[in-house]
Amino acid sequence: MERIALVTGGTGFIGWHLCERLRDSGWRVRAAVRPTSPNPLPEGVERVGAALEAEALARACSGARVVFHLAGLTRAPSYEAFARVNVEGARQVALAAAAAGCAMVNVSSQAAGGPGTPLSPRSESDAPAPVSVYGRSKLAGERAVASVAGIRAVHIRPPGVYGPRDRDFLPLFLLARRGWFPLLAPPRTAYTLVYVHDLIEALIRVGEALAGGRADLPGETFFVGHPEPVTVGELRQVLAEVLQRRVRALPVPRPLLWVLAEVGELQGRFGRPGLMNRSRYREITAPGFVCDVSRIERVLGIRAATDVRRGFAATARWYLERGWLH
Repeated sequence: MERIALVTGGTGFIGWHLCERLRDSGWRVRAAVRPTSPNPLPEGVERVGAALEAEALARACSGARVVFHLAGLTRAPSYEAFARVNVEGARQVALAAAAAGCAMVNVSSQAAGGPGTPLSPRSESDAPAPVSVYGRSKLAGERAVASVAGIRAVHIRPPGVYGPRDRDFLPLFLLARRGWFPLLAPPRTAYTLVYVHDLIEALIRVGEALAGGRADLPGETFFVGHPEPVTVGELRQVLAEVLQRRVRALPVPRPLLWVLAEVGELQGRFGRPGLMNRSRYREITAPGFVCDVSRIERVLGIRAATDVRRGFAATARWYLERGWLH
């Protein structure tokens, strides 16, 4: 039987890598994109214009063995705006997948689970405690998918994802190349991160297991990240090493962060969400975002292998080769 995979969000950072890797692994890859989207896809990936609506996605799901759902919003002016895509969009994809009889890998976020520290990492069995509007919407999206009758879905919660093509970590690299590192949180604050290629391998292995009929997987939720958390102070040191620069810490006072958050809230009311708002402030001032990634290794043997030094070095090389670090 031909292996057909459908990817939503295939023009994005993670989705692009997933489409490429699936294609190179022998899958026939379809990408469902907004009919009006001008964004390109990797070569060899079939483009299907479809909104995140079950009826529109029916043709895209036909014959597919697994749907990888990555389409979503990371910035929006309100919970309602997030919910239209991250909750209702996820439910519509699940409806289409269930009707077509294919499995679904729903890419959520650690933000749906909430903060954690090295001494008390967030685990899949903990009661979810999202601190941001985005996190609330991703948690609601997981629950919307789970509510669809007949769906065979697994929820993957990656933490901060970085690597080639990523633009969220790019400002940090740009500032470090100029010799500065903004201290938005105390240096000992720790985070779980994951290199994009490790996340892609995990997604594909989960998808293959679901498509292969693993009966114990539907309904599961897994964190995927490198097992060694990294602190803010260590991030500065790693950037200095890989960029071969002296990188000075630039403390950002918490009152200034709050002012920027309030300005961002005001911008959001006019439909122009910025990088800072109250939700982002709550994330920055949380005690850390560390998650326990051991469960997916126990169940599926999946372990992210790329530590932050190797991952940041590869990312920096890619940025430099393409002129992104001017």
